[in-house]
Amino acid sequence: MAAADVLKISILGTDSIHVGFHLIPYIFQTILTTLPSSAYVLITDNNLARLYLDDISSAFNTAASEAGSKARFLTYQVAPGEEAKSRRVKEEIEDWMLSEKCTRDTVVLAFGGGVIGDLTGFVAATL
Repeated sequence: MAAADVLKISILGTDSIHVGFHLIPYIFQTILTTLPSSAYVLITDNNLARLYLDDISSAFNTAASEAGSKARFLTYQVAPGEEAKSRRVKEEIEDWMLSEKCTRDTVVLAFGGGVIGDLTGFVAATL
């Protein structure tokens, strides 16, 4: 796999935005280094999971191994589309996270567009 070609964009003196190619391994190396946790939960939709979840899981496992992390990597898939952005789906995700014994240190990650970002942000803010 090619190395990440990353451009960091500074906002108010902090490299807040990272853009580029081949970012999945880079993202997990960065997350594991800067946000240590016992568990990482990735929320995505079924369409994206079908295309990318194997590569994402592999990248996480590689980065965790290199970092010496024993953190769990959990994934939750929702149906694609606006109907997934509902209180019912939010409740399902939260119930699942509680059943997986996620704690306050769990890092919640969104992989998808607006619906996934909105839903994941709401879960992360309220769980």
